[in-house]
Amino acid sequence: MAAAAVIGVDWGTSNARFLLADRDGGLLEARDGPGVAQLASPDAIEAACFDALAAWPRLPVVMAGMVGSNIGWRPAPYVPAPAAVADIAASAVRFVARGVEFHLLPGVETRRGDGTPDLMRGEETQIFGVMTPDDTLVCLPGTHVKWAIVAGGRITGFHTAMTGELLDLMARGSILLNPRRAASAEVDPAFLDAVAAIRTSALGLESMLFGVRSRQIGGMLDPALADGYLAGLCIGADVRSALLLHPVASRVLLVGTPALTGLYAAALSAFGVKSDTIDGRDAALAGLVRIWRATAR
Repeated sequence: MAAAAVIGVDWGTSNARFLLADRDGGLLEARDGPGVAQLASPDAIEAACFDALAAWPRLPVVMAGMVGSNIGWRPAPYVPAPAAVADIAASAVRFVARGVEFHLLPGVETRRGDGTPDLMRGEETQIFGVMTPDDTLVCLPGTHVKWAIVAGGRITGFHTAMTGELLDLMARGSILLNPRRAASAEVDPAFLDAVAAIRTSALGLESMLFGVRSRQIGGMLDPALADGYLAGLCIGADVRSALLLHPVASRVLLVGTPALTGLYAAALSAFGVKSDTIDGRDAALAGLVRIWRATAR
């Protein structure tokens, strides 16, 4: 077995992944931990961190995600897009805690056409883990979906879609599902019917959503499959908006969990767009190690 060289931490709002790796980025061991939203203070985050690291050697730790936000351990800045690996490495917050060297990575900020800021924190690390020399449209499905343009080795721009959070709010807090529940979706006829409906309709999502209820009442949709139809509308609308912004995209790189990337791949296919898929944990580790190497130069 290769020797351990670095510990990468992908620490978000709802969970944390601690990844022990060798110098080449090979994963040696992984552990999960609580998200920053479940920890009451920076001191609690520090304690959770060292609990997770207790059995591992004292190695440099590279951390990305909400752990560097205003609800995290210590604040790390946002780097303006276009941003390269060197920009992230140069803006890392370096400190020592309990004798361990930490590199807390910044997020990335961009501006929309109307001047509204858009932000990512953690996803940039996954993007740098999958980056190739080719210009690429990258989609990272999740609670807040990121669609990013990568060109010339840099994240040149991106936008955020609150698709995952919207889907959860509609499933748990509206009249669309009875009983109300967390939406559970797979690539089934109900999901694909909803994607086709949103693709061919001139109506926006705000109008199409009521069809989840009306189709059940009209006998057109089995209530047991209604959450799949709801997910198809939300994901289909997300894909439609992204492709309107990037009309020349013929292929999209999907980064995330297999369950989510499978849904997005099916929706993209319905719009005539091909996709490739990379596991989010693999992307995060590759990005963390790549940035760590850049910080050591």
